[in-house]
Order: sequence, then C-alpha cells, then structure tokens
Amino acid sequence: MRKFLRLLTLSLFAALLTCQSAYAMTVAEFYGLASKCKHIQPFAATVQSACETGHWSSDLWQGAYNGAGLKVSAEWLNAGKPYIVKSSVESRNGNYNQETSRFRKYGSPLEFLNDYEKKIRQDYPRCTRNHDNIWGYFAGLYAGKKGKWATDHRYYEKLTVKAIKLAPEIYGSKWKLKLINDFKAAARRRSLKNWQKDIIHSELKKANVL
Repeated sequence: MRKFLRLLTLSLFAALLTCQSAYAMTVAEFYGLASKCKHIQPFAATVQSACETGHWSSDLWQGAYNGAGLKVSAEWLNAGKPYIVKSSVESRNGNYNQETSRFRKYGSPLEFLNDYEKKIRQDYPRCTRNHDNIWGYFAGLYAGKKGKWATDHRYYEKLTVKAIKLAPEIYGSKWKLKLINDFKAAARRRSLKNWQKDIIHSELKKANVL
C-alpha cells in the first residue's frame, strides 16, 4: 500500500509539472526572476523574451522553457543535454522564411535564465557592460563575439516598440523618465549606432515620450 501511495504521489507531482509547463508567465513574474541575474538588464531581458515567445505562450516556451530562441551548440549536444526540434521564422537578406532548428530545452524558467545569463556573459559582453541600461543592452545583442543575436532585420525595432509598451508595467509612473534617461546615457557612452538612435528617437516620439 505504501508503495502504491508513493507511486500515486509521484504521478500527481509529474502531472502538476506538466500543467505548469503550459503556464504563460506575466511580465512582472518574468522580470522578478530576471532581476535575480546580476549580469543582465532584467527589463531588457524581459522585453526580449516577451518578443521571442509571444508573451510566454509559444510552443518553444511551453514545451521547453526556452525564452529567447537559444539553439543547440556542439557543447550542448556533447553534454547530452535535452533539446527539441522546431520550425522557426528566420530572416535572410530581408526576407522571412521557415527553417527547422534544434533548440535547447530547460526544466524551468530559472534554469533558462541561468543559461541565458551565461551566454550573455560569454558571447555578448557589451550587454553585460550595459546591464544597467535598456538601450545599450539591446545594442549589445548586435555586437556578439559570433555576430548578432537574431537574424531578423527588424529585431531592434521590435525590441524598442515592446520596451515602450511594457515599461509602465515595471517602472510605473516613472517609465518615461527611465526610457529617456537610459537613452541619454547610452548616447553618452557611445553604445548606439546612428540607426539605433533613429529607431529609439522615432518610437519614443510616436509614444509621446519625447
């Protein structure tokens, strides 16, 4: 009887985990977890993940807790770590196409964030140096040791638009001031390319922030 009850308990626990895997996080919940990672800009990481996963509702998130489209590396495969095969939209020469790729699979949102932070530190040092600045962090995603983060030619624009939309949820009444101050600081640090400045300036004006 005890063995049966133990097996029943384990089965119920496994079922609970399965139900949780279908749970779409909120902006505040993801931001709270991201804030525990000291080498990333938590709001910028939240914006990036919201863009990548459709606000944590995508198959890649629900089936693998992969919040930023992290693909499998040779190191990942050699370590025998889990992955899933999914079709994703990629941009090549300004055109969008469907491609099949292997993506890393995680056991929890925090496991993903720890691996994401590790990748940022290893491959995107400019992001780490701008862990206190939203716009500089986004720019750092275009200056990785192995190239830019995403193939999407509109990636920076999408991140900017999403950041403006989500900022009030995290920064409250001071959201406009936060975005403006980070813009000024990123410009002083020379963290931004001219085309990135133009995107930020244009979208902030559209949102009546400037």
